[in-house]
Amino acid sequence: MAKSFSMTTSALKKPALSEAPSVTWSVRKRDRSRPHLKRKVYHFVSGMICFLLYGFVLTREQSLIALATLGGLMVLLDVARLQFPALNRFGLRLFGAIMRREELRSLTGNSFYALGLFIIVLLFPKPVVMLSILFLAIGDPVAAVVGTSWGKTRLLHKKSLEGALANFAASALASFLLGVAYFHLGLESALLLAGLGGLVSCLAELTPLPVDDNLTIPVLSAILLFLTFQLFPLV
Repeated sequence: MAKSFSMTTSALKKPALSEAPSVTWSVRKRDRSRPHLKRKVYHFVSGMICFLLYGFVLTREQSLIALATLGGLMVLLDVARLQFPALNRFGLRLFGAIMRREELRSLTGNSFYALGLFIIVLLFPKPVVMLSILFLAIGDPVAAVVGTSWGKTRLLHKKSLEGALANFAASALASFLLGVAYFHLGLESALLLAGLGGLVSCLAELTPLPVDDNLTIPVLSAILLFLTFQLFPLV
């Protein structure tokens, strides 16, 4: 069992030969201290598509099937990409513009994104899931862009106060609009949801965990929201 796990780990870390040189160099020199706008836009669009599908089109069961299929396919393609140079070159040409340096030798954010959404849809009620998706799609990108562009006051794990405040504002606004338009809350309840939602989004984004934030943010958000709604049953 240990030998098998070791072989799997080494396979994931095995460098792919003959990567697309120019694309690889572009990804390698990408500095996380600067806004990665293409990646943020991609995650925003992906998140909003998931939000709209789960909110208005798919049932919970259909969503689980779709996420399991899509997530499983993404993980398989990621593992295959790390093993086969030709497939890696093709993947870099397609997604190199939105990749991080560490994803050249590991699973990409897409795999963790799908896994995170699958977990929250499986374990949590719909209102919690919808808010958590919004925090991932809106709060996290806003925090990253503002923090890398204008962040001065450092908080946890290279996060900035300015990014956290931007996250709070964006997530609070999204929570308020969802509360009014989708949950049909009154003004006072919607404002309370906005404050709680902004706070939860900030805490989930600031928590330093050694796992891709596309997995940790929706899962932590869902856990915190679920506990919050035990005290404040707004939805």
